[in-house]
Amino acid sequence: MSAPVSSRARRSGALVALATLGALVPASCACCGEPAARGTLTRGRVGSGLIIGYCDDCTAHVGREATRELAGAVASSLLGGGLALSLPFADRPPSIVTLAFYVLVAALVPVAVVVLWPRRPAPGHSADGPAARFVSDGALLCANDRYAAELARANGGKHELAKFRERRFAAWLLVPPPLCAAVGVATLVITSPLVRVVNLGTERVTIDVDGRHVVAVDPTSVENASAGAEVRVTAGEHELVARTAAGREIERAAVRVEGGHPHLFAPGSEGYCFWLESAEYGRGRTNEPVREPLEGTSHFWVLPPDLGGFFRPVPEQARAETRLTGGTVTVLRQAPCGADP
Repeated sequence: MSAPVSSRARRSGALVALATLGALVPASCACCGEPAARGTLTRGRVGSGLIIGYCDDCTAHVGREATRELAGAVASSLLGGGLALSLPFADRPPSIVTLAFYVLVAALVPVAVVVLWPRRPAPGHSADGPAARFVSDGALLCANDRYAAELARANGGKHELAKFRERRFAAWLLVPPPLCAAVGVATLVITSPLVRVVNLGTERVTIDVDGRHVVAVDPTSVENASAGAEVRVTAGEHELVARTAAGREIERAAVRVEGGHPHLFAPGSEGYCFWLESAEYGRGRTNEPVREPLEGTSHFWVLPPDLGGFFRPVPEQARAETRLTGGTVTVLRQAPCGADP
């Protein structure tokens, strides 16, 4: 008594050249040779396709392969997306390049698991996933050469033995990793604290952060709400350097940028004083503004998170009563030391 077909499936593979339009397919399973119970559409690169028959058992493992790819894409999105949305809010977030690298590698791990995890066809099967697929020249590559021979005879085509390698990789699996990296970089940039740079000297200065040029600031000598320039700097420790156009270094400061706070950097501002001015508002209040000078060895300061403005006085009590129901407004001000603002 001969062995059943299901135990005689071969994996040598074969290539079949045929026209998909009006093609006849065998009634047997493309993987194990048992009678086919269901049809699965196999698409070519130019939109053509062929319905390949599989038995119930083989239909299940073909579906499992598609599920693995989907699970890999979902896991990649969750792992990469989780890091992309959490690392920027760390106490000391990494640099943009480091963050993008971490997120990209993390998102690629599930893809690598799906692609590289070893899988073997079950006994009697010729493939662990789809047993037939179109190749670049439009021919159909089959895992079971008996099925390929039968398909060629039914359509008057030709077939030849060819090595069948299962395709573990799908191009769309590479969509989540770079997308997650881009989201991480965008989140880091958007959530990076603001640093207001004001130039109270007489020459235009350029500002470098960790050796990278970020902005040029024109001089200003009067208190103006729009004075200076604002740049976003990631939270953590940095080195700020201010230079003139001729390359003369005005100030070099090792600073710590804190998340959720605005900051002030005023290089070469000797002779100028900075202070926080606060006033309480509410009907019936007549409190005078309270001043708190900014002090330190460098011209870099971490400001309150609820700062209400730069280089302008607090609103007058009468005007504030029409806009505010109560609370405290704090602004940053500056003037030459000894001057009455």
